[in-house]
Amino acid sequence: MKTLTFVILCFASVAFAEDFKVISGKEYKNVKVSRVEPDGIVLISKSGISKVYFTELPKEVQDRFNYDAAQAAAYSAEQTASQVAFQTQQAELRRKLAEEKNRYWTEQEPAKNPQAKEPAPPGVVAGRGQQVKVISHGASVDITKHLALGNVTVVDFYADWCGPCRHISPRLEQMARADPEIALRKIDIVNWKTAVVKQYNIRSIPQINIYNRGGRLVGTVVGADIQEVKRYVAQAKTSG
Repeated sequence: MKTLTFVILCFASVAFAEDFKVISGKEYKNVKVSRVEPDGIVLISKSGISKVYFTELPKEVQDRFNYDAAQAAAYSAEQTASQVAFQTQQAELRRKLAEEKNRYWTEQEPAKNPQAKEPAPPGVVAGRGQQVKVISHGASVDITKHLALGNVTVVDFYADWCGPCRHISPRLEQMARADPEIALRKIDIVNWKTAVVKQYNIRSIPQINIYNRGGRLVGTVVGADIQEVKRYVAQAKTSG
């Protein structure tokens, strides 16, 4: 209840665009505070959404938003517990689906037409180009195992609640479907507390990583800048 009251009170501070500078020197310019949480603030700009923790902000900013270290710790523990429960639930769901799938195929007779094509697996969008796959929903993932070696791989870190992500994602998918040399891999961060966010230190979304044919990271685009993505893709096609 205290946490809820804290968040409601802090909405009064959400108003106009401003600048923030963290202790390390990084600056967030012309951003709006879209949400205040006990452990940090969520900033939104035209290009993306970022979570900045109070421990990274100067004391005057902490005081402005009534930062309380004890409340923040309790909130973080609550979020972590919720995420663990979610991941456990998802793991159990995947296990049951795998069991049902195995049971189905073991009960089927051999296919009469060996040339018949199997349907595309879940998470795959068929098209002219390479497959578009969602390779994680918040869980840790080894990107290197999902790179389309020999082609350019574009990895899109996104979330369903992120407006700029919804703007650029269809354009990335269209680009991948139209170009057989591009493979798109999508990672749903779910929220700022998930394992994949911590694994890759994601602080702003959308974040798009571009890998060349040999699997080397060529560039990272933070924000919904499709032209910058295309520039890195062109570079990746010729760099390895």
